[in-house]
Amino acid sequence: MNTPKPANITVTLDEDTFSVFKEASEIVEKAGIRVPTNQLVQVMLNAEGQRLSPRKVAQRFLKSVIAQIGGLRGNALKDEDDDKIPELKPAAAKA
Repeated sequence: MNTPKPANITVTLDEDTFSVFKEASEIVEKAGIRVPTNQLVQVMLNAEGQRLSPRKVAQRFLKSVIAQIGGLRGNALKDEDDDKIPELKPAAAKA
């Protein structure tokens, strides 16, 4: 049986995204429930993590990193390929 293991992460949101979460916190507070913006972000990330399988989340993250560093030259990334771990293509050697 897999035992869940906690992991601490830091998330940096752009100004627009943070303002959406802040506005949501303020709306909830007007209803009488105080939820700090940071806690709301954490709850939403945890909910998204539970909605998708942890393996899919990790694979999407890996694909994102690989795409950003250019390791998937010429290959389009598709969500339906989430069950496959992408392979890195080595950069061409320069003479």
